[in-house]
Amino acid sequence: MSTYHKWEQDVIRSLSTAIKSSSKDAFEVLFKAEFENIRFFIFHYTGDSDVAADLAQDTFLTLWDTRHRIDPKQNLRSYLYTIARNKALNHLSMLRTRMTDSIERSGFDNMIRALTDDSLVSIIDSLDMKRIIDVTYNELPDLVRTIFVMSRKEGLSYEEIARKLEISVKKVEFNISKALKIFRKKLMIFQQ
Repeated sequence: MSTYHKWEQDVIRSLSTAIKSSSKDAFEVLFKAEFENIRFFIFHYTGDSDVAADLAQDTFLTLWDTRHRIDPKQNLRSYLYTIARNKALNHLSMLRTRMTDSIERSGFDNMIRALTDDSLVSIIDSLDMKRIIDVTYNELPDLVRTIFVMSRKEGLSYEEIARKLEISVKKVEFNISKALKIFRKKLMIFQQ
């Protein structure tokens, strides 16, 4: 497992723990990172952007209301998408019961089957929370972010980074240290 991937898992686990402990800051980070993804996911099934936006908001409200059920060892994003899937499924089921035309009902039956397919869960499980980490990256000063990405994502040594950026190895070390302090501080906010 790469250092970056381990760090990403630590951030996700800290975020899950913080939300479970009622951290509004952590919840806001998740909301900003995932709202559009959830809205688009629901829109794919409902075909109605207003309904998708409403159900996406309901999804996050449900997550907040059930935050005590969050298991930091489990995939938080998978849990969020399961809630969204259930919201879309309930909405489609409600619409289906109102329909009288059998052709319209068969279209809804296909959408409902797609939402209840077990393969959907495995697809969601394979997704990561990259956007949450990007929120933290975006808060880093430009040089710090550049050096951190070159080190952690690209796997370059401090010497290689120094050579490419035409700076000293000491400056690379200083900026890596600065990035780690910012990430630690952010993680502490999530854990409060």
